Amino acid sequence: MWFGVYRLLKLCIDQLQASITRGSRCGWSSPNPNPNFIPLFSGHNSKCRLTPQTKRRRRRRTQTLTKEIIMSSFATAEVCDAHASHLAVGDLRALEPVFKIYGQCRAFSGPVVTLKVFEDNVLVREYLETRGEGRVLVIDGGGSMRCALVGGNLGQLALNNGWAGIIVNGCIRDVDEINDCDIGVRALASHPQKSYKRGVGEKNVPVHVGGTMIHDGEWLYADSDGILVSKTELSL
Repeated sequence: MWFGVYRLLKLCIDQLQASITRGSRCGWSSPNPNPNFIPLFSGHNSKCRLTPQTKRRRRRRTQTLTKEIIMSSFATAEVCDAHASHLAVGDLRALEPVFKIYGQCRAFSGPVVTLKVFEDNVLVREYLETRGEGRVLVIDGGGSMRCALVGGNLGQLALNNGWAGIIVNGCIRDVDEINDCDIGVRALASHPQKSYKRGVGEKNVPVHVGGTMIHDGEWLYADSDGILVSKTELSL
């Protein structure tokens, strides 16, 4: 009798250990607030949910895969070769090669949002606090080399809110932090000094950046070779 009870208990313990192992691998946690509560079974029929950490990892992985697909879908050199007629009439323009590459995402594209400021990044933050929806923020900072318009906090904010990239006709700072962000950033240089906080600037206006006029709503394509701006979205 006691031997049968022992075998039954051992079988229950083995199932419980297997349940805990599967749950930890999947990143599941019990909805019960009691930290000592352990679900007896783990699987599709159990009342388990993904932990916030696992959800964030999956979301970041999905964003990374999406960007990798975008990176593999175009190259600016090939875009120029395939759309020579657009280059000839100015519907497609290449920016002057004056920008340095920052951020982990070396290739990005999206519709343009323009902003004109000078040594003042209040409006930059206001934009990046909104949903980016895959757009690219083009900041005409007047080419100022006296302070930074974007730092590590704003780079992370842009990533969290779904901006595809940031172009800065000026400087950035917190370079190491920005380089840890999975976002594309281009700027003229880095500068340790922060900008003023006056809230002065113009939104959605034509800006002169990289030797060409860029209009709100145009499309921007950037990779390791350079930056292109098109009047309309290109078929790649």
